[in-house]
Amino acid sequence: MRRHHKALTRAAATAIVAGTAAFGLMADTAPASAADANWKMHIVWVPARPEAQAYQTFVDTVNENAGDALQIQLFPSGSLGVKDADMLRFLPRGNIIQAAGLYPGYLTRDKPQYAFTLPPGVVSQPEMLQEILPELSEIYGETYDEAGIELLGFVGHAVRDTHIMCKEPVNTLDELRGKKVRVWEQFHVDVFKKLGVSAQIVGQNDLYVAMQTGVVDCAVYPIGLAVTVSLQEVAPYASYLFPYVLHPLNILASKTAFDALPPETQEIVRDAAKKAEAESFEAYLSGVNDKKALEVFEADGGTLLDPFPEADQQAFVDAARETWKELADGGGEAAQANYETISNAINK
Repeated sequence: MRRHHKALTRAAATAIVAGTAAFGLMADTAPASAADANWKMHIVWVPARPEAQAYQTFVDTVNENAGDALQIQLFPSGSLGVKDADMLRFLPRGNIIQAAGLYPGYLTRDKPQYAFTLPPGVVSQPEMLQEILPELSEIYGETYDEAGIELLGFVGHAVRDTHIMCKEPVNTLDELRGKKVRVWEQFHVDVFKKLGVSAQIVGQNDLYVAMQTGVVDCAVYPIGLAVTVSLQEVAPYASYLFPYVLHPLNILASKTAFDALPPETQEIVRDAAKKAEAESFEAYLSGVNDKKALEVFEADGGTLLDPFPEADQQAFVDAARETWKELADGGGEAAQANYETISNAINK
């Protein structure tokens, strides 16, 4: 049964890759429209991902309402060859790409303070992410203004819940202390260490085998994303620990390209960004994608356990915030300033 499921999963993945390649090929060979302005928009997500669909909503809305004044062509899967880490260097020019969707955490090479701006686990309620968008807009806006980039709006994440997924039932910190845990970044290694839990970084592409061979016993992973890599086959028990609250995704444009648009077209672009933001955050906060993934998870034999006790959830938040402050204090003035801004916002 599981072998059959894995075959189907591989077939589906192949279909997505093939479809993405075809999409990129059509985008590369499609003739330019007769619009006054034609933009190329870069994103890293494949078309099937909810994040990509939110950006497609933005593009479709602009194209429908702007008509001959502006047409945007979306290039998913990084098909234009632009690296997100290079966005502050490429996008301002407005010649290779004119718009982009971006996760700000990818900018830490040029802006190391972003590693400490909103690390995962420091916010205890997903609704808070939407509430602190004004403060985040101010932080990102300063970076983008300096680079020559227009911040148009945000896109909510695909999932809202983060789970501990294990080979055996685990849903307390006491039980987790006897396990080897996979995390996706150093911040969580430090947080779990404060809680007496041994954690190590394992990349997504290596996680299935690491779980299967006993390198790790558990993984910090949202069910909403885990089913895309069939993690439930080797880690069939899951329990909620903290919300999936990270940097929100950004909708960006080259200031050079944006400023060249007529005022009424600029307004259309801004309104389209607001629409994509509102719809994507509604989906994020409703947990619609988490619910869909849970159905797949349980249909494939997965078991959703009771959440970690409230005391354990609070202990995790406390450890995350303590680690956050320590790292920000040692990260320089910009990191400290960002920490103060967001910390005050989530505690008001």
